[in-house]
Amino acid sequence: MTNKTPRCTGMPLHRVFASEIKRWAGLKREKTSMIDHCSTSVAVVAILVTCSLLCRAQEIDGQRLLDAAKNGQVSTVQSLLDQGVSPKAKDESGRTPLHLSAANGHQATAEALWRSGADINALDDSGKTPLDLAETGGHSRLAAFFLSKGGKRTQALATSGPGSVRMLKPSLKFKTVEEFEREVGEPAVLLDSANVCFFVPKRREKEAQIVLGYLVKAYDALYQTVGTHTDYKIAVYAFPKGNPHGWGGTSECSIEYDDSNLALARQPEWIRYKVPHVSGYIEEMAHNFVSATKAQFGWEMIGWSLGAEVSQQLAGNPILAADLRATREEQKRTFTEYVRNGYIVPKDLPPNLCDRIHAWLLCQAASKYGPRFWTDFFREVRSQRQALSDAVRLGDGDKIRNARYQITIACFDRLPGLDFRNTLRASGVSLTTDVKSLHPDSPDWNRRLAE
Repeated sequence: MTNKTPRCTGMPLHRVFASEIKRWAGLKREKTSMIDHCSTSVAVVAILVTCSLLCRAQEIDGQRLLDAAKNGQVSTVQSLLDQGVSPKAKDESGRTPLHLSAANGHQATAEALWRSGADINALDDSGKTPLDLAETGGHSRLAAFFLSKGGKRTQALATSGPGSVRMLKPSLKFKTVEEFEREVGEPAVLLDSANVCFFVPKRREKEAQIVLGYLVKAYDALYQTVGTHTDYKIAVYAFPKGNPHGWGGTSECSIEYDDSNLALARQPEWIRYKVPHVSGYIEEMAHNFVSATKAQFGWEMIGWSLGAEVSQQLAGNPILAADLRATREEQKRTFTEYVRNGYIVPKDLPPNLCDRIHAWLLCQAASKYGPRFWTDFFREVRSQRQALSDAVRLGDGDKIRNARYQITIACFDRLPGLDFRNTLRASGVSLTTDVKSLHPDSPDWNRRLAE
């Protein structure tokens, strides 16, 4: 008979001991000599001592892995994993090494743990997944990695179906291909991805596949900057030209355009540079990201500015660059005339375009601060998430907007060297009242941007 030392598997020691005693008792039940009994007892004791030592060693190694993951010590993490230490170890809060890497933003250790079989959707004692912790900590790049590997938020685990990552807004008019087909009166397809889906007429499927690739990258790029997901999965619709739904705008994570945007063969950008015209889609998507943060500045110029930057990054070409330069020049001209008029918005400017002033101020701020302007701004916004959300308790629309506007200005002002409050003050722009709350579409508006 060969004695085999049990391998510690996480079973409570008293149960391991009991199991071993029963096994030995069974093997020895026909032996009655005192020597046999003594031999058995000695062997059982040896097994119990060995098992205890092995379990203690495993416990120590598990704690070492937890500590290394928490501190981002990727070489130690990899070494322990290579030695066979389980990535499923848990601390006193039920957090695995992957949870700790996520909470502290350690990308390399998280990837090493994932490659070694760590459960990407494990729940800690408070019911949080690694993705939950990465997002709470503002670690957008790491959160994007978890999403790309099937990571889910606690809410998604509770409500999503197999393979689903994000939910469409429940009140959407067209949530299925069948509903969309009935509206457009022709065969249609749904092109899907984790965060963006595209409802298009079947005849435009090939072009839509190309455009969807850009929209998926745009979503990821915006998430990297903003650090917060849109409230729902983005649903993009391409309605046949003439359909009243193809109005060219966005509302609550729904982007609705007509399908002329998919006529790539007639687009100068595609003809000359093989880049589709997607800046409109990306701008609308950016508005939904800003809406999710509840930041408030200008009519919608944070979203426009952010969308323009991402469009240049992902779909840049000379035609788009020329269009953006022309827009910036128009914003500069409007601002110059505004200042020359004594901080009065030019009379020939439609009221809903008065936030060109805000757009130019943001352009100047971004130029002064440098390439991390938007990333650092949204980091400040995330730090004020609760205050921005609590503003809704004020009840009145103007009061809610103004409270969020003031918080947003404070976020800009905390960026080192920007002195944003003084810039606004010197430009005749209110520090307390958002432009929408000035009601520029009212005939009584005095065309000023301050009270």
